[in-house]
Amino acid sequence: MAAGSTDIVPATTPRRRLPAGERRQQILSVAQDAFMRAGYRGTTALEIGRAAGVSEKLVLKHFGSKEGLFRAAVVEPMLDLMVRANEDARARMAGGGEDDSPEQAFQRVHRFLATWAALVREQAPLIFAFIAEMREFPEVAAQLGALFEQQVRETTDILSLAMRTEAFRPFDPRVAFLSALGAATMAALTGDDVDHFLDEYLRLTLFGALSDAGRAAAAADEPASRPASVTRRGGTMARTGGGRRAD
Repeated sequence: MAAGSTDIVPATTPRRRLPAGERRQQILSVAQDAFMRAGYRGTTALEIGRAAGVSEKLVLKHFGSKEGLFRAAVVEPMLDLMVRANEDARARMAGGGEDDSPEQAFQRVHRFLATWAALVREQAPLIFAFIAEMREFPEVAAQLGALFEQQVRETTDILSLAMRTEAFRPFDPRVAFLSALGAATMAALTGDDVDHFLDEYLRLTLFGALSDAGRAAAAADEPASRPASVTRRGGTMARTGGGRRAD
């Protein structure tokens, strides 16, 4: 097979006539797989047509060009993904306010990050396919950047409410959110147990931002059934799962 080929397996069954909408979706599905494997430059409309059991002419009739096909198969789903992530962030972070206890803040952020990590894990091939071609589509990269910045701004506005209580010392909510989002993304891509990873990460970082009063409140809120988690009592660090105690 020639260099740069997408290794697409051609359709072997006789082509049956499909309604235009179904045929378009079929071509999109084949094209998305091809672009995720070989990238934009390594994929041709001819190869996609063969794999879908149609002619290159029909592919171009539906999408106009290979660029149009890439936009429909990779770019538009990526933009939709970011919009959905923003909407989910609003829903999962909603309800937070100045009256939150540290444990309530922890649970709300945990829910959002777990959902983000699941989305990244599920859509990793699509995300990588787009990132690899960002230079080819600078205006789309700018759109995604704006959507991401919107998510960061809205979420940090919610996190900043925590600093109005005595439970937290002053901290930079943007730094806190970006570091947590990066950690959730890495957990998703490395195959770690995301829930355990986020539980450990957030308790290390979130409770590290607590004042003395906040640490006392966190210790009071700590579920008795949580194994081997770290709480503070009387200025010392204790591991509730029966581990070592350090002054």
